[in-house]
Amino acid sequence: MSWETSLFILCLAVVVLVVFTIPLLLQLRSTVRNLDTTITTLNQSLPQILKNVDFITENVRQSVHAVRATLEETINRSLPAILENVDRLTATVGKSVDLVRSRVDELSGGVERVRGSLAHLDEGIKDRARDRMSQGLKVFAGLVKRVRTALESVRA
Repeated sequence: MSWETSLFILCLAVVVLVVFTIPLLLQLRSTVRNLDTTITTLNQSLPQILKNVDFITENVRQSVHAVRATLEETINRSLPAILENVDRLTATVGKSVDLVRSRVDELSGGVERVRGSLAHLDEGIKDRARDRMSQGLKVFAGLVKRVRTALESVRA
């Protein structure tokens, strides 16, 4: 009786396996059909999609080219005038620095005369005033040079 039981269990296992395998195979068949339909639809739509991508790519390329050309034209048209204005400003600042320096020298001379008459004033006042004025003028001249250098680098 043990071989009959074994045979019965084996048959029962095969039946259970078949019962569970049939829905799996049916689902797999349905999935393959859906996949085939999707692939067919994609193959039909793909040429139009690629044409649209090519069209979009060409439009983007033309837009970038137009923006680049406009930007270059604007820079080429405006930059010389800006640099000319910077040159004039630099010359004016240079003259102003010279004028201020001469005024500071004159003022220093006046301070020397006042200082000679007023012995109780500290000698450091004149030096600090001169240093501060000189330092301020140097900072201003350096700033003008940096602006000019930046504009010339943009021009190049």
